[in-house]
Amino acid sequence: MTRIAAVLLVSAALAAGGGAFGEPPSAPSPGSSSLAPEPTPRPDDKTLVAALDVEQGDGKDRVSLYRDGTLALVRTYLGVRTVKKQVIAEEEVDVVRRVCSEALRVDVPEFRMDVLGPTKPRRFRIEIGREGDLPKVYVVDELARLPLVLGRARGALEELISRFDETDGAHWQSWDPTAVKEGDVLVRRDDGLRYRVVRDDAFVRSLELLEAHRRLQRLVVLREELPRMFHPPGTDGTEGSRR
Repeated sequence: MTRIAAVLLVSAALAAGGGAFGEPPSAPSPGSSSLAPEPTPRPDDKTLVAALDVEQGDGKDRVSLYRDGTLALVRTYLGVRTVKKQVIAEEEVDVVRRVCSEALRVDVPEFRMDVLGPTKPRRFRIEIGREGDLPKVYVVDELARLPLVLGRARGALEELISRFDETDGAHWQSWDPTAVKEGDVLVRRDDGLRYRVVRDDAFVRSLELLEAHRRLQRLVVLREELPRMFHPPGTDGTEGSRR
């Protein structure tokens, strides 16, 4: 054995924590620094938190959120079915769970709206998980008036669908959402609709936004998600966004 090889063997033994040859590795002393343990993964709990079906014409989207953070989108159009999945943070799951659980006190299961002419409004089917029971289901037409708590639940679930927007982040400029406050108006990137911030829940860093013109659509969005979904306040391309 060459001298270099012998030195490498001794170095490897010392790096592995051993002392002299033949001696067992010494145990680390109390209070000595060590590598942080791997984070404990969340349990694989596929209990449903909430789900939303959106139907219009030949298309249907279904987004489902589960307790372990699994977020699944099933998109069906003309019989072709695609499935996409993500995993979201535990804090985000808690926000959606809390918002949707508030809607469970609504007893009316259907909210319909007759529309004249050939136009078919979107129809929503909301499922909210319940402990030890089947999910509670609400069927809602797009233009129907809803109780506030049910509108907030629908908005929170619609925001989850937008997580699967494939718009490349390189095509939009990020901005700092920390200054956004109640009363500000933001323009949504994908359709140009204007939303007013009507509630700022500082405890969970979420904002509730209401469609400014028709006052029909509600969204519940984490503050850090605002730049991905909305233009900065005051930069909608035509006029200032703050009112």
